[in-house]
Amino acid sequence: MRPLRSHILISLMWLIISPITAQEARLSYNLQPGQKYMLDIDILQNTSSDAMNSDEINLYSRTKIVFQVDSSDRQEQIHLTASYGDLLLSMLAPGMNIDINSGTGKNPMLSEMVAFLSSGRFHLVMEPTGELKMMDGFAPLFEALDAYPAKDTNEHQVIMRTLEEVYGEDAFRSLFSLFVTVYPVIQPMTNWTHDITYYFNTKPVLMVNRYSLAKITDEVLTIQGMGMLDATKPLQEQTSMGEVKSSASGSQTYDFQMHRETGWLKKCASRQRILIETTIIKSSYLPSGLKIPSYTETVFDVKGSRIE
Repeated sequence: MRPLRSHILISLMWLIISPITAQEARLSYNLQPGQKYMLDIDILQNTSSDAMNSDEINLYSRTKIVFQVDSSDRQEQIHLTASYGDLLLSMLAPGMNIDINSGTGKNPMLSEMVAFLSSGRFHLVMEPTGELKMMDGFAPLFEALDAYPAKDTNEHQVIMRTLEEVYGEDAFRSLFSLFVTVYPVIQPMTNWTHDITYYFNTKPVLMVNRYSLAKITDEVLTIQGMGMLDATKPLQEQTSMGEVKSSASGSQTYDFQMHRETGWLKKCASRQRILIETTIIKSSYLPSGLKIPSYTETVFDVKGSRIE
């Protein structure tokens, strides 16, 4: 009987020790003034729709963001200067006659505008949990891009819309909310929730992210999560199809590994699936009440590092 008793005793000890270990793990950022950190985000997105003459839209973007830690204040808020770097953007949509790529040299306007984004600086204030409290500096960047002396105004409009969607202020807020706003407000916790505003195709939707502290080692915290989009509020707008209303539903999975010492992200694999249902209200060529679904799947591959 001794081996059995020993096994039961070890199991009981593990049950007692595990919560204590979780409680001792600091689930927040420990970033010091003068330090620099980076996020390297690869996004691969495919969209298909049942709309007439609609082909699949493929988008790829590489987004590197450098964060300089400037200071922390009496409220323990962290002040940062951020900048884009090494950006790459391509989009292929045959049905819309769009084929742009900032890395091939075939679209000089796009290449110049993407390079210009890397010259800008913007300022952030965040809580130790990663909640973004303030952001400033995006408006001048995109005002300058909007004033770009373009010969082809249609191409300029397409590029501006794409840049806003991928690198604009709302897009940055979304990426920050997804991959920086990770930690719980109240500690210690092993399960927690964050409600965020996520911008999908520049349109705001509510996403509820639920997280769980899955594993702790001396160097890494493993956090797993699931996000659900709230589709309760349809958006009504005027489009090329006419007056429509649309609603979004979907989910996103997260598998984070965070550096235990600094709290900064080490890597994250994430997959997002979103269904948009568009209903025709009034159109010159489509029947009212017609429902058109479109499906978008996005894969995020995110790596974090500290810049020495």
